[in-house]
Amino acid sequence: MKSCPICDTAYPDQHNTCPSDGAVLIVTQELAAGSLVKNKYKIVSKLGQGGMGVVYLAEHILLGGHVALKFLVAELSRNPQFIKRFRNEAQAAFSLRHPNIVQVLDLDQTEDGSLFIAMEYVAGKSLRVVLDEERGGLSVPRALEMARGIISGLAAAHAQGTVHRDVKPDNVLLARAADGREQPKVLDFGIAAMAKSSTQPNMTRGRLLTPGYAAPEQWMEMPAAELDGRTDLYAMGCVFYEMLTGRTPFHAHNMEVCGRQHMEETPRLPSELRPELADWTGLDGLVMRLLAKNRNDRPQDAEVLSLLATVEYGPVQQQPEMVAGYDWEHPKTFIEDSESRQEVVATPVPPIERPKSRKIPVWAWGAVAATALAAGFAAVWLLAPKPQSPQTPQTQASVTQPVVVPPLQTGSNTNPATPQPSVLPKPSPATKSNDKPANPQEQNSTQANNTKPQVVQPPVVQPQVVQPPPPKPTPVPEPAPKPPVPQPSINDLTQQGVALYKQKSFLEASALFDKACSGGGWDACNDLGIMYRYGQGVKEDDLRAAGLYSKACDAAPPKGCNSLGEMYANNKGVSKDDTRAAALYTKACDANDAMGCSNLGNSYRDGRGVRPDDTRAATLYTKACDAKDAMGCSNLGNLYWFGRGVRPDDTRAAALYSKACDAGNAAGCSGLGICYWDGRGVGGKNPAKARELLTKGCKMGNTWGCDRLKELK
Repeated sequence: MKSCPICDTAYPDQHNTCPSDGAVLIVTQELAAGSLVKNKYKIVSKLGQGGMGVVYLAEHILLGGHVALKFLVAELSRNPQFIKRFRNEAQAAFSLRHPNIVQVLDLDQTEDGSLFIAMEYVAGKSLRVVLDEERGGLSVPRALEMARGIISGLAAAHAQGTVHRDVKPDNVLLARAADGREQPKVLDFGIAAMAKSSTQPNMTRGRLLTPGYAAPEQWMEMPAAELDGRTDLYAMGCVFYEMLTGRTPFHAHNMEVCGRQHMEETPRLPSELRPELADWTGLDGLVMRLLAKNRNDRPQDAEVLSLLATVEYGPVQQQPEMVAGYDWEHPKTFIEDSESRQEVVATPVPPIERPKSRKIPVWAWGAVAATALAAGFAAVWLLAPKPQSPQTPQTQASVTQPVVVPPLQTGSNTNPATPQPSVLPKPSPATKSNDKPANPQEQNSTQANNTKPQVVQPPVVQPQVVQPPPPKPTPVPEPAPKPPVPQPSINDLTQQGVALYKQKSFLEASALFDKACSGGGWDACNDLGIMYRYGQGVKEDDLRAAGLYSKACDAAPPKGCNSLGEMYANNKGVSKDDTRAAALYTKACDANDAMGCSNLGNSYRDGRGVRPDDTRAATLYTKACDAKDAMGCSNLGNLYWFGRGVRPDDTRAAALYSKACDAGNAAGCSGLGICYWDGRGVGGKNPAKARELLTKGCKMGNTWGCDRLKELK
């Protein structure tokens, strides 16, 4: 059996090169179950095979328990250069102890000289298998948790100077933690780097990489010794992209096109491929930062872990304009609502006074009968042929008024629409006599006289007389809604936090800064980072501080860049990186951060992360001092004192030290004390003044001033 050292694909023995990438295939030998290795391990079964060799499940004979044995291919085991490097890398991997790293337990050679590594056995699937099963991508919470674990393992390795160089789903195994949670573990640290020098003649143009996950600097054939943790983070960005979308950022059918994509093209946002990802704030931005072409633009391990913690679910809400429009159209007060309902009723019907007894009075029955009789007369008259008579006009007039309402007989109110209760007529015998309906013959005989108004008896109209409506009740107005309590703005929260911080109410200040930072207050993020940095009101946490500084530094205008640069310069929460620190100081100084200019001046003065340049340092110190940065004034005074980057000028140096000391800078006080002791730039020696200033600088924490004070005594 043969395998490709690049893509780990297995091929039959008759194949010589890999058709995908052109690499020369390597012959692998297999061990049978039950075989003993160094009289220490017993082979149980074969777990898998890759380009670097074969992996077996084995049992430790003396200690019991299972381990994974990885045997390297014979060609590598016979290469002296590789063996030396293999030992060094294996020793570095052996020192890595982290829950998210597959632990290396042993390094040895078999009797025939074959190299093997004994590793922790992980009884779980690889991330590659899981992604193949979940074609559309993992759930976001699962992907975030998995990314957090992988990057935690990488960060632990990077802190010890170990770079993986081949992060991919195949090199991540999924175990189960004691609490049942999924626990990713990274394996094969340093193996790719070990193989590069020994197998380079077999590679296409000297490259040994996994195309879908290799960083641009790997495609540009940067020497392995110059690669650092940022290369692993680019690969992690590709893995994270695949976990979220189900596909890698770039796709190509050959190495040339794939390399060009990684070096030149910008991938689509994950949310473009999977729209629901847009509901997770900061997710797209984090992935794209990991995939930055320039490794200087990628975040460091601590930044990534902090940014992962800030990703949270926040679905898109309705637009405020739509909500405001809805609220404006619909709500009504009680008065408006009652008035609108009354307008719908054309003729309000007032309530009718009920009789005191449930027994219906006799006059009411008479009224009903009279009404029925009148209706019958009207129907017969309308349907019967009209006689031609001079009285026809009078008949037509009566037809238009089939019900004759007699005028009110009593009462002072003459408006029939609102009759008073006193004008209701009493029932009469005539009403009672109409209880029995007339027969058709009687109706026909009545038709000839239907134009006479007197045929309609007064009782017919009595049901039409209604009581006047009661006075319209005055509606009780609905209490006016209480105005909403105004919420403090981000700026208000920040200012309140600053005020509490000055009062040393650190716990309350941190809560306000946290709320403001979550709402986009970048100044508050920087302030909260300071509190985490120095453990003020919160538990000291350099990692959290670096993440908050990074969040503020990415804002526009940038905040916190100087603080983050100091973390890189002092190896606090992130790996020491003077170049990165200088870049952050530059960004801060360009945004008119005086402390950033002062720190950048230090970088140029000392040649840390940039080429030494005293003239450039003097320019930066001047800018910082003009912006009232005391440290910048003190450092500029040093340059004038020693004549570095500027012409020596004791008087100018003393003036700058004085300005710094007045602003509370301990080094400035100590420097001014030396001026008085030596009598330079201050018009003569003054030992008493010198001791006073050196004492002040020493009490303020300047150790150099304390040492000089001891010498003077």
